[in-house]
Amino acid sequence: MRRAPGDSPAWSALLPDDTIWLIGRGHQGARRVRRAVASVPPGRTWTIAGPPWGSRRNSHRDQGSQAHAVHSYVAYPYEKPMLIASKDAAVLRYVADSVLSVPPGAGRIPSMMFTSGLRLLRLPLMWSFAAVVRVTDMVLVGRSG
Repeated sequence: MRRAPGDSPAWSALLPDDTIWLIGRGHQGARRVRRAVASVPPGRTWTIAGPPWGSRRNSHRDQGSQAHAVHSYVAYPYEKPMLIASKDAAVLRYVADSVLSVPPGAGRIPSMMFTSGLRLLRLPLMWSFAAVVRVTDMVLVGRSG
């Protein structure tokens, strides 16, 4: 059974208590994400697991509702995140270089494969690809106004 994303201790530490988690997965399309955001009462923080293409850089504005996506995050693993990082390229480089590591005792060949995989994760595009194949998630957080 799948838990609601807001049940995760990682999200509860990061987001305000009154955050509205929008139902469904945003992977159905950016247009549906915009419609869901338009239904949030003014002044409330909203959060949705969105498609990698749903946010341009770190913000987008829906002209109809004046809703603002102020942050986009990468969450890994997507079901119960242990790692949540800003989708900012510099942050993702830091995560790939300094936070993620090769498992101890992996052996020489697996260690080389893990190391090359971690180098690829320096690029935001690779995190987006991981979201498409459902390993990570892209989460958009904003404030309606």
